[in-house]
Parts: sequence; C-alpha cells; structure tokens
Amino acid sequence: MNNPHFKWKHFAPEIILWSVRWYGSTPLSYAHLSDMLAERGIAVNRSTLYRWFIEYSPKLRKTLRNYQFIRSDSSWQLDETYVKVKGKWHFLYRAINKQGETLDFYFSQKRNNNAAYQFMKRVLRYYKEEKQPKTLNIDKHASYAYAISRLKNEGKLRIDVEQRQVKYLNNGVESKHAPIKKLITSARGFRVRKRAWSSIQGFESLRMLNKGQFDFWLRHDERDTRVRERSAFMNRLFNMETVFA
Repeated sequence: MNNPHFKWKHFAPEIILWSVRWYGSTPLSYAHLSDMLAERGIAVNRSTLYRWFIEYSPKLRKTLRNYQFIRSDSSWQLDETYVKVKGKWHFLYRAINKQGETLDFYFSQKRNNNAAYQFMKRVLRYYKEEKQPKTLNIDKHASYAYAISRLKNEGKLRIDVEQRQVKYLNNGVESKHAPIKKLITSARGFRVRKRAWSSIQGFESLRMLNKGQFDFWLRHDERDTRVRERSAFMNRLFNMETVFA
C-alpha cells in the first residue's frame, strides 16, 4: 500500500488522518474538531483542518478505489439528491447494490441527460458485462432512460438489462442519502464547487469504510477490534504503518 505521493508537513501524519477521519465520519464542525484536538494538547487552526480535508479526501477516494471489491449483483439502485453550492442547487448522483453498498457517486451542476449518462458510465467502468446487474432500479426522470439506451448502443451496458421505475424499489438508495446529507448539512453549505466535490468524496469514502465495504482487507476482522482495524487500514493506505496488537 505504499504511495510516495503522500507527503506530510509540519504535523505528525497520524494527527492529519485522525482529523480527516473524524471530520468525515461525524457531523462535527471544524471548530468542534479544533477544540477536540486542543483538549489533547494539539493546537490546530480550523482553517488548517479544512485544508487537510480538502486535500486528502480525493486522495483517499482514489486510493480506496483500488481496494474496492467488484461483486456481481442482480440489481442496482440509482438516484440523485440535491446539494447547494453558493446558493445554487447541484446534484449528487449515487448508486448502491442490493446489499446497500455504495458503488459510486457523481457530482453535477445539472440534472439532465448528459449528467445521467456520465454518472452511469462512471459506475459501469469497472464492471464487465458478466458483472453488470440484470436490473436497474431508477426514478422516473427521463434522463436515465436516455443514458441506458446510449450505453447499450455503445456496448458499455448489457443489452438485456431491465429498468424498473417503481418508487418503492428505490427506497434503499433514497434512505442512504440521509447520512451523507447530514454530513453536508453540518458543513454549513459550500461556496466553491470544486471544494464541495472534494468534501463529498471524503464523506462518501469514509462512509464506505465505516459501513465495512473494505473489511475483507482487515488483518483482524473481529467485532471488538473492527473500528481500530479500519483506522489502521486507512493509515496503511497513506503509507503509514500501524502496529496493531
């Protein structure tokens, strides 16, 4: 898991990873996190915590992608939710499998045919035809039908896939928006789209880690030690070996 691109400056790497993990996993403000660290004798300005999260969240997502298990599933659920950036609505597209695991996500300024197409193409890029689902559960927005048809024509989606537009079949993904929206709300909105996307990558990646989607990589996958093991796994992703007793 060594990666020479991760370099630490001024602060011990474990402090940076604590901060990224705590902020991205809980509805804390940067001010609250700064106070928590101060109680432990560590003085970190809230603006520094913000820069850490913005910088390392995309790196965490990119690295975790290499360790994500690609399973075959009979059905996927796809949906989008609203996120405000500088007073304007943007759209967070999300896909989960029938186990409730996050497959991928996509952030768009628009909710249209091209956004749905780019989102679905992004989700499918790691799945060969034999790994693709037989059923896609989607909402009634016409953009999904366009995206599915285009992807079939391009040979990127199996021809026999069934699309279902039944509301209750998408309850799973709609309910899965809530934890991410709670973290976004605690961030008190976004002012810059690029930084909003960086933050969302951190929230989504840590949510996947905390849901156990990477537990098969743990050295000791036991209930009593799982939280500490997940923390150690994340440290190893950033070239920081942890001795776990």
